[in-house]
Amino acid sequence: MREARVVGALGRRALSVQFRRAQLLMPTFVLPLVLLAVIASGTSAGQGLRGFPDVESYLAFVVPGTIVQGTILAGLTAGIAMASDIEFGFFDRLLAAPVHRTSLVIGRLFGTFALSLLQTTFFLLVALLFGAAYPGGVVGAVGTVALASIAAVAMGGVSAAIALRTGSLSLLQSLFPFMFVMLFTAPAFFPQDLLVPVLRDISVYNPLTYVVEGVRGLLGGDSDLGDPLAGFAAALGLAVATTALATFALKERLRRL
Repeated sequence: MREARVVGALGRRALSVQFRRAQLLMPTFVLPLVLLAVIASGTSAGQGLRGFPDVESYLAFVVPGTIVQGTILAGLTAGIAMASDIEFGFFDRLLAAPVHRTSLVIGRLFGTFALSLLQTTFFLLVALLFGAAYPGGVVGAVGTVALASIAAVAMGGVSAAIALRTGSLSLLQSLFPFMFVMLFTAPAFFPQDLLVPVLRDISVYNPLTYVVEGVRGLLGGDSDLGDPLAGFAAALGLAVATTALATFALKERLRRL
């Protein structure tokens, strides 16, 4: 119970820091919506291509890409915040506390999970206001929020591991374009079958492919658009792996102290 309270307290702190720092908050909520507006207005003609899925709403079709972009940003900002705590000494004070060291990692990722809950709900509501249709209904929307939040933890685990390994705030900030390679090698804004052959081949090995398609299947209420179970399996597997990686990085850091 004590460790659960520690995780909860660290998660609340991570979330409050996020909302106090505009440089962390604004990109996670604004940039995905800007890209959504550009994609939705500039590529809507693609819906007429042969082989494009028969969807009720093109806007709703590209919303999963926006949601996954948000998970990447939420995870990246978690690592940036952790690197900031390390550089400014707050993390060293946490290490002196009588708590299990793993709780320090899980607490940070719990904050990322909570941020993604809010963020994904916000994206769905904004897209709905602008005409997106979600045939999957409330169940699909709730499933989307859950899937996106797990994926955000997976992305947060990667950035937390790098922060713990390097302790460099500038390095975490420079990872922004590299994390987005994962987004654009997944069928985030276009069907996988219509990607150029190189991207189509790469996308098969990208775990975010299954997350994007899982979200698409949930919102569209159609398993032909994507398999939600495959999406949850990919997100959970990646979250477990990256959390373990971050925990290992913390242990390595403690050995060097």
